[in-house]
Amino acid sequence: MRRKTKVGIHKKKMVDTFILSIPYRKVVTDAVNDRIGSKWHLQNRTPGYDKYVRNPSAIHTKDGLYFPRVTAYVRKGSGSSWKNAESSIRIEFSAPKLIYQNNVDELVEDQFESVVQTLLERLRVMNVLILPQNLSAAEVRAVHYSKNIELQNGYTSQYVITELGKINLNKRFDFAKTRYLNDGQSMVAHTIAHEFVIYDKMADLTQSKKRAIDKDQTPRQQSLFENLNKPKNPREILRIEVRLNQKRKLDAFFKQLGFAPSPTFKDAFSASKSKAVMKHYWETMIGGNAAILFAHSMSTKDLLRQILLANKKMRPKEAIYRASALTMAHEGNGMRELRSILGKRESAQTWRRTVADIRDTAARLDKLRPRDWFDQITQGFEAYTPLKTADLLCKQK
Repeated sequence: MRRKTKVGIHKKKMVDTFILSIPYRKVVTDAVNDRIGSKWHLQNRTPGYDKYVRNPSAIHTKDGLYFPRVTAYVRKGSGSSWKNAESSIRIEFSAPKLIYQNNVDELVEDQFESVVQTLLERLRVMNVLILPQNLSAAEVRAVHYSKNIELQNGYTSQYVITELGKINLNKRFDFAKTRYLNDGQSMVAHTIAHEFVIYDKMADLTQSKKRAIDKDQTPRQQSLFENLNKPKNPREILRIEVRLNQKRKLDAFFKQLGFAPSPTFKDAFSASKSKAVMKHYWETMIGGNAAILFAHSMSTKDLLRQILLANKKMRPKEAIYRASALTMAHEGNGMRELRSILGKRESAQTWRRTVADIRDTAARLDKLRPRDWFDQITQGFEAYTPLKTADLLCKQK
């Protein structure tokens, strides 16, 4: 009798994007008898190789299905034949988009065979035929591990990204620079070899391809914004990605974490590897420097953000008034000095209302846990359970 899998051990969230490389001799294509019009198209020619691309036909993409990007590299110097040369094809795809047509929904480890079968089917439609065992054993040239975290208790992704901006991320790892894009809705620490990306997933669903962090939005994914952004109860999803964009970086990092380098597709589709990579970057970039986030003195704008968190229905104009009042109540000689400034222009009754507003604001702020958003993310990495849009939609009802 098979033992039931415990939630939180096997049902762990996996990966997003893969770039796989397969020797061309292990690929079968039939460009001559191609009935759907998908052929190799020369994109670039260099002294070392010719680069070809292959795309699905409009007949298949009109149904909204997600297809991988397929590129062939025909190496020169060892014959002109694709199979005789040191040629290969690269397959780039988002695994969740293959299964769910979006990457808000997250995969789990035991969906590997489903991903393989779906990928094989989409490749077959593009007239690229690969044996399942060759696809599973494909070399991983790059992998993007990721985690979607639903923020609770009124915290927004933009607020969290603003807080994280107080850490100088460029001094961690070997990042050359950190960019803040789309009015602070995303943060990208970047080098050619790897990236650490944090962004507001819900806001990104509304961005144009040029401005979006996720450049490959599907129709299904874009439709999620309307469903998950109900005015009375909008969902807040913070997306964190570690993008290992070069094989040399991938191999070195895997070795650093105690994993075997040069992973195959099946090897890299691993809950333990995904969790280890994500936690290492989070702890190195953010967690190990958390004291910086909570040791600074609060600015007026920080106070404004806290007031909006504590008063979810408060209008911005009212929040600005309360932030200013509370700040002035703590400056100089406090309430006594503030009363003397306002005394000639407001009645005793108006002053009492001002005092009541200041006390109410202070009481609400006392109930906030300043590390709550940080704890939510940390707990998300510990649990590492998959986020599902079906669960988010249930919360909307």
